[in-house]
Amino acid sequence: MENQGWLFNLMGAQYLQLAIWAVVFTVAWIFSGFLFKTKSPRQTGRILAGWIIRVALIMFSGWFILWVTGYSIQAFFSKPVLVLFKEIRISPLFVISLLAGVILLLYFNKLLKSIAATLTKKYRTQRKTVNQVRRFLMVFVFLVIAGIWLRFAGSFISDFFSETLFELSNVSVTPWVLLYTMLALYGIAVALRLIEIVYTRHARAKGLDRGQTRTVFQIMKYFIWLVSVLIILQSIGVSIDMLIAGSAALLVGLGFGIQGLFNDFVSGLVLLFEGSVKVDDVVEIESGLIGRVTEVGLRTSKIRTRDNIIMFLPNHKLIEDKLINWSYNESRTRFSVDVGVAYGSDLQLVERLLRECADECADVINKEDTLVLFTNFGDSSLDFKLLFWIEDIFRIEPIRSELRFAIDKKFRENQVTIPFPQRDLHLKSKI
Repeated sequence: MENQGWLFNLMGAQYLQLAIWAVVFTVAWIFSGFLFKTKSPRQTGRILAGWIIRVALIMFSGWFILWVTGYSIQAFFSKPVLVLFKEIRISPLFVISLLAGVILLLYFNKLLKSIAATLTKKYRTQRKTVNQVRRFLMVFVFLVIAGIWLRFAGSFISDFFSETLFELSNVSVTPWVLLYTMLALYGIAVALRLIEIVYTRHARAKGLDRGQTRTVFQIMKYFIWLVSVLIILQSIGVSIDMLIAGSAALLVGLGFGIQGLFNDFVSGLVLLFEGSVKVDDVVEIESGLIGRVTEVGLRTSKIRTRDNIIMFLPNHKLIEDKLINWSYNESRTRFSVDVGVAYGSDLQLVERLLRECADECADVINKEDTLVLFTNFGDSSLDFKLLFWIEDIFRIEPIRSELRFAIDKKFRENQVTIPFPQRDLHLKSKI
């Protein structure tokens, strides 16, 4: 019966003494609780008395249990009260460490939540990132406390975590190895997220290009992941030399199948260092579709069309295909609106009205550079072209529409006719 703990090795009288004291302890503890049920500052003495009673109860309980069992303090805390499954030794020291660990975790979590709220509010840090860091720290502290618990719980749990699940390349994979690997990978992901926030804010403060900043970080992130994974594998006993040799052979075999992927990756690097396409540039691809670049990645780039649709474009398309970057040289671009008037119209009046339409449009810039050209004598009309400058090329179609509405309104107010095609048909009768 010794392997069951001293709780099952007591005499009947000892059990009776402990049971009587348990009842007395419970009643006294409940009674002391009534002393705390007050919020009046005048009754501070009652609250203090309640704490004194509870501390005295705990101290007397310890002395009474030692007296009943006949153990010394050192023997009492080190000797198990009971043994579960013939392996897990539940000693008073284990229970105290368990309770202390739970309390520590609760207060540590509360402290981290307070710090997270401060960081989110003061530094405008994303709540998701702060919560990831908080969860990682909580898991880390929990594992530290769990390691302390294992020292008092016997060899059952430690044997479980040391049990070999399977072998891989002469490496024994145990639950502890899996737990260590997952925690390390999660910690690396959290650390990279923090590095990204600091790096992005620094680049923004220096006025660096967002696209280049993001791509540089992507390269740095892949490199950190590669080095970290190699270090983790080496720490658990995997031979790095064999892994590198196997990877080289695998890459040679896959090389023919990933040529397109490698081409996109190289094109992404070219875009990064050449700077021909950047974030927020307005581009027109070979199909005639116009969009704004929202991200230049290592493999693909994201383009937001005028219909608010995100299009993923392989990077080699931006390098090899015909592409117009409306934002490459300078922000302003010249466009035109064509219009025809009836023969016999006052051409000076037409020119003045077209200029007024451009001058009154808020999106037209450099109004002194606006041109009105008389382009042709058409079959049914005198053709004019209104040339104007704008900065927001992404809105060119709404701007053109606004100008056409204004032209039609002014022409109607000034009796200027916009003709439609006419054909005269002459019939000759046979006599």
